[in-house]
Amino acid sequence: MKQFLTVILTFTLSIGLAQAIPLQQAYDEAIPGAGYDKLIYLDTEETYTGGLQLADESVCIISAGAQVDLQGSRIIVDMSALLDICGVVLTNSDSAALKYSSIGQGWVDHCTFYHNYESIFFWNNTDLTITSNIISNSSHWGVRTHEDAGKWMAFNDAYLNTSGHYKEWCSG
Repeated sequence: MKQFLTVILTFTLSIGLAQAIPLQQAYDEAIPGAGYDKLIYLDTEETYTGGLQLADESVCIISAGAQVDLQGSRIIVDMSALLDICGVVLTNSDSAALKYSSIGQGWVDHCTFYHNYESIFFWNNTDLTITSNIISNSSHWGVRTHEDAGKWMAFNDAYLNTSGHYKEWCSG
């Protein structure tokens, strides 16, 4: 019986991943809206896979609980890019699920981060607001940042992150 249930579970998961939509496809199909260069609505009935790399643009990803299985990838916000993300579940990154590079900016609100290496990483001169998120089961830090980053964090629930929940790197 145990073997039968394992086969059924494996089959069910493989069907779900076979029908998953690449996050890159959702990005490519998005149109401008609400003041953003790209406004991406993720359907809660779908699973999305893979990551993105954003540069020199403003993007908003919004959902009411759609899952993005990063499959070892990440969402990278390069210099001069803005990413606001709300209501998305991000899992299975082998690095930071969200990585904001120098001068990147954005707002992360009502997202769930689960089973990533790190959930959110942001570095020098970034400007980031992180509110009302669940950050759990990271194999390293929940949120890692640099002392020179502009940050405002409130109402986040962080737990079971192996190295700790929050880490600020100080150069001096």
